[in-house]
Amino acid sequence: MEGENTTMTLENLLSFSYFHKYFINSSDYGYKGTIQEMRKKEFSRIADVTYLDHIGTTLFPESLLQTFMADLSTHVYGNPHSNNLSSRLTHDTIEYVRYRILQHFNASPEDYSVIFTSGSTAALKLVAEIFPWTPRSSSNAGSYFCYLTDNHTSVVGIRENMKMLYVSTVPVEPEDMLQSESPTTELLNDSTFHLFSYPALSNFSGTKYPLSWIKKIQTGEILPIRAPGKWCVLLDAASFVSTSPLDLAVYQPDFVTISFYKIFGFPTGLGALIVSNCIANFLRKNYFGGGTAAAYLSKEDFFVPKDSISDRFEDGTVPFLDIISLKHAFDTLQKLTGGMENIMNHTHALASYTYSVLSALRYNNGQPVVHIYTGSEVRTIDVQGPIINFNVMDENGGTIGYSQVDKLASLFNIHLRTGCFCNTGACQKHLGISNAEVIRNLQAGHICGDNMDLIDGRPTGSVRISFGFMSTFEDAKAFLTFIVDTFIKKSSQRTVQIMDYEKFPIISLSQSESSEEKGIDSSGKITGSTRVTQSQILSNLSTVERACKCKVRKTMTTNNKAIKLSHIYIYPIKSCAAFQVSRWPVAEQGLLFDRNWMIVNENGVCLSQKQEPRLCLIYPSIDTIKNIMKIQAKGMPSIEIPLDDNLTIQISQNKVCGDRK
Repeated sequence: MEGENTTMTLENLLSFSYFHKYFINSSDYGYKGTIQEMRKKEFSRIADVTYLDHIGTTLFPESLLQTFMADLSTHVYGNPHSNNLSSRLTHDTIEYVRYRILQHFNASPEDYSVIFTSGSTAALKLVAEIFPWTPRSSSNAGSYFCYLTDNHTSVVGIRENMKMLYVSTVPVEPEDMLQSESPTTELLNDSTFHLFSYPALSNFSGTKYPLSWIKKIQTGEILPIRAPGKWCVLLDAASFVSTSPLDLAVYQPDFVTISFYKIFGFPTGLGALIVSNCIANFLRKNYFGGGTAAAYLSKEDFFVPKDSISDRFEDGTVPFLDIISLKHAFDTLQKLTGGMENIMNHTHALASYTYSVLSALRYNNGQPVVHIYTGSEVRTIDVQGPIINFNVMDENGGTIGYSQVDKLASLFNIHLRTGCFCNTGACQKHLGISNAEVIRNLQAGHICGDNMDLIDGRPTGSVRISFGFMSTFEDAKAFLTFIVDTFIKKSSQRTVQIMDYEKFPIISLSQSESSEEKGIDSSGKITGSTRVTQSQILSNLSTVERACKCKVRKTMTTNNKAIKLSHIYIYPIKSCAAFQVSRWPVAEQGLLFDRNWMIVNENGVCLSQKQEPRLCLIYPSIDTIKNIMKIQAKGMPSIEIPLDDNLTIQISQNKVCGDRK
């Protein structure tokens, strides 16, 4: 696709008519035409934001809070452990919400019980604590905890508990489960309990793992390892149930963990462990908190737990107001969408369309614009959730760091997520990162959640977008337009101007014209007839810095078109206000004096706007003639600090944005 044909093709691909023709069947998208009205009425606060991190958390509709607040304004809810009228109302409402949760998952109270937790992570941790493990010994191999390598950190973390309990842990690759041999039924006759955990939906790639595994593992048709005993299944459904229905009458795991903010957006800090009543009597109770004891003695080792499964394992007072809000959350979601089946169809249409267009994008030389990480090339609704995980590539096939993509997306007001998404196993598999590389990256300073996106040119993570029940075609189009405009249309039209001035090179707002294309080679020298793309400039900042040391005026441009630098801002003191200049020296580590100072407390700890928002009202400025820094704030006398080399200062080490300073 080149020239006019490329433009026409892109226009067609980004049109609603194309989306409607190829990706919408009957009422798959838009809840029978009500999506725009929903966005306008329920999500007006989004405005021009393109929110694409629904697997992180979806957004709550305004009417949910309105009905919840109306409820709180009308009724008095007391502590459910009391017996007064307001407390009985709370207790009865909580029990109704338990029933409503089971109804949502098509489960009967005779088959399952709901235990409220502070989130899905707490639910997973609770399983590790109460499961009937058998420690290994010289005469018994004991229990096994097996988990799919494509699991959230909170699942993998269970293995640390297993070390203390002398329980063996076995990581299992997805391919190994598919190739698992059928053992003999004799393996199931042992009384030892084993646990296998896997996600219904990979939060990294969006792969939907077969729910049919549940029964096959429980009956011994497939097993992660050949070990005699009773195999139970822990299903991490937190990401899955945010956009897909889960029928517990058909698929019956022993444990299901969920997080409500992923479904409704509100309340946060509330999850649940749904437990099969068949396994409940085997679960062990160690610690007991308020409300869980039928009787106990304070002077003797005597304790009897309550009979109810939820009462037995909900230590202390549950967050009853948050639980009550779930009643309104279920009602609101049903009213707006018609149910999870409609949400699944709606989000699948958007994700399939976005994936199709994104995977088709090419640079002029034919190189793909993105590399998509997926478990299946065929994105059918039963094998793929509304997640697209990818890295942006440059024209030469190199990776553009996810942090850079994130920063560019923010300029378009697009909210997405980057990194490894608390799923190191899937991240390693899809990006081809070895165990040794993970350790080397850690030694190089990279930790989970930071912005060190490239090490030795190799990505340490990726970019993820995900759709939710209120996502629209306009969201998908805005994201795709961002990719096209940022990385395709402008990839060969960037200009950087650098010139030498006395001791330091100078970056200036003035722009000179040059008819000759210039570039930077691998040694940092300026060369002619070299096309330097935007992605090369973004991913080779150290090369640009080396080029700054040249003693002649240099301009890099392509297609004889130069861009204009509109503003230069210096931040001499971290978290304080900016100092605007029209030209400025460039030192070895960037703009001279930029972020050279920080404000610390009496213990030498750096203060930032996160702790002290009023720092933004402090205005530092640099006078290079007088060689001083002047600090001003409204209503305060100004301070002048000399910048000469003889100034005696106290050196303190601090950690800023994950880096030691």
